[in-house]
Amino acid sequence: MDIQELLKNPPQFYTNSSGNFQEVKLSDDILYFLDEQVTENSKTLETGAGCSTILFAIKSSHHTCIVPKQQEVNRIKDYCHKHNISTEKIDFKVDGSQNVLPYLNTDDLDCILIDGSHAFPIPFIDWQYTHKNLKVGGKLIIDDTQIWTGEVLKKFLISEPEWKFQKESTPRTAIFTKVKQCTKDKWFGEQVYTVKNSRIPIWFAKIKTAIILFSTGDFPTLASKVIKLFRPSV
Repeated sequence: MDIQELLKNPPQFYTNSSGNFQEVKLSDDILYFLDEQVTENSKTLETGAGCSTILFAIKSSHHTCIVPKQQEVNRIKDYCHKHNISTEKIDFKVDGSQNVLPYLNTDDLDCILIDGSHAFPIPFIDWQYTHKNLKVGGKLIIDDTQIWTGEVLKKFLISEPEWKFQKESTPRTAIFTKVKQCTKDKWFGEQVYTVKNSRIPIWFAKIKTAIILFSTGDFPTLASKVIKLFRPSV
């Protein structure tokens, strides 16, 4: 089986509210992108599972798939067995990614697909525990960026110098290339996106503090804070 056959006969692993199976998968152009990027020598990892997992099996990469339910693994294996696709090089980890990734050794990854739980804070955990193990030049794919958690992670990485925003499959999938290794954990003042989005809340917090100090008559503390606010930094 190749990607054209896979797209003509996509698996239906997930059920809707009525209990009927439905097709849930990455967009075709992202699957084609993976097909072009991944080889049998690639080391790949995904949070979540589905059509992409079968494509990784077709490409025969050294793949780690973190999926919360055993029944999803069983359905993937059944589909692959029916279509003569080997799953020998897939290492299935059955649990939430937040439980697996902190203890998982996944060095020298060529590609990471974040497409598991989109609930806060899971996509950020997925990134935190995998990005340092991605090779420079490796690809990071974030799916469902139309959801707030995915959107924030995308916007954060666009502002980080270690990442190059390569493309977006509108409106839901972002692809990044890692351009250099991050050698240390940054504090928030070194993160452009965090600083940018903290300016207004910080000023509101200072105004609220000033109002409280004024209303309670603590003028010495208020004065010292005002002086500190306008004192030139050395």
